[in-house]
Amino acid sequence: MRGRSTTDTATRSNADLSWYWSSQTASFVGDRLTGFAVPSIAILTLDASGAEVGVLSALGWFAYPAFGLLAGAALPHVPRRRVLIGGELVRFAAFATIPLAAVLGGVGIPQLFLVVAVAGVAMVFVDVAGQSYLPALVDQRALVGANAKLQSSDSASKLVGPALAGLLLRTTGSTIGMLLSALPFLASAYGRTRITAIEQTAAPATEPLVQRIRTGIGFVRQHPVLRQQVGAAAVRSFGTGMVDAVLLLFAYRVLGLSSLAGGLLIAAGSVGGLLGAFVANKLAAALGTRRTLVLTGTEALCWLAIPLCLVTAPALTLVLIRVLAGVWLPVWNVVTTSVRQQVTPVTLQSTVHAAARTLTSSTVPLGALTGGFAGGVLSHQLGAATGLVLILATGGVIAGASALLVARATTSSEV
Repeated sequence: MRGRSTTDTATRSNADLSWYWSSQTASFVGDRLTGFAVPSIAILTLDASGAEVGVLSALGWFAYPAFGLLAGAALPHVPRRRVLIGGELVRFAAFATIPLAAVLGGVGIPQLFLVVAVAGVAMVFVDVAGQSYLPALVDQRALVGANAKLQSSDSASKLVGPALAGLLLRTTGSTIGMLLSALPFLASAYGRTRITAIEQTAAPATEPLVQRIRTGIGFVRQHPVLRQQVGAAAVRSFGTGMVDAVLLLFAYRVLGLSSLAGGLLIAAGSVGGLLGAFVANKLAAALGTRRTLVLTGTEALCWLAIPLCLVTAPALTLVLIRVLAGVWLPVWNVVTTSVRQQVTPVTLQSTVHAAARTLTSSTVPLGALTGGFAGGVLSHQLGAATGLVLILATGGVIAGASALLVARATTSSEV
């Protein structure tokens, strides 16, 4: 009986992890579909300006500085599986209002701003709940492998999502295409209802909410490894925000690509992301955490080649840069997330993760706004091609150079 009980427990644990992984994969796909469809509609259908695209890119990320710490302080005391389900349903409903508005009389830029902002808030709670829920499903020693699997799904969604979104917009139009792009969030919500694991939640809070927030920030600030990694990640996020804000503008208005070709271009760059997710665990095991993170600085060298798009085979050159640069962000994410989960006590998982994610994600909208507005100014002064290339190169170099900030860091596995 004892052996059967152990076997049944292991079977349920494997099934729970499978449902979690598949649900998270659906959520990633929804992120990529809607993340490509919304700015594409703004640029190609509503003729959005560079500044408007920058604001659109930034709005979703503003949710982290606004609600991230609140989510981290509140979630340890509530069932996180319910938060995951509710968050996915909210995201579906938010994006579904875009095709509904189109049917009723037309969609505008202000509505896109509102939809992205609401979905961004839901994404914060889904992200914090998901990262702090994973340690309840797998043994601590298996966290790196589990995070690598999730990162593989994330990278695969970046490969499939933009191309599929471009195809949907091209073949079904913006209204049906947008609705179909939101459906994976429903699938994710259903998958999470199938998880049976009983998670460990903290006892009812006896200290004020503000104090719990301070506890999470204090843990990150006082921990030597997390402090350096979070600082470096904040710099990386700023550079990534700059690149993401102008990449589609460059593809559509400089290279003259259609939504389908733009989706294929973005998707092609995600091939590197799949490779990065695949090798992250092996690199960390072979080189150690610090050396692996420093190696991700190679991303900067890739973006320094972006001016070549102005002189030779621009689309092909951009694809190659995207592929090579895309290898390193998944490696960074797998390693830093695993380290954070390993060094953080169970009862502080949500609070610390939210603090770290808030501090790092807060720089994404700053980068997006900087990229969008600076791209508009430079495009006006130097021409769209030269101006946007300068923003892409600068953002890419900032993202890659962030690895230098962890050059002296040590980790729990290297102490």
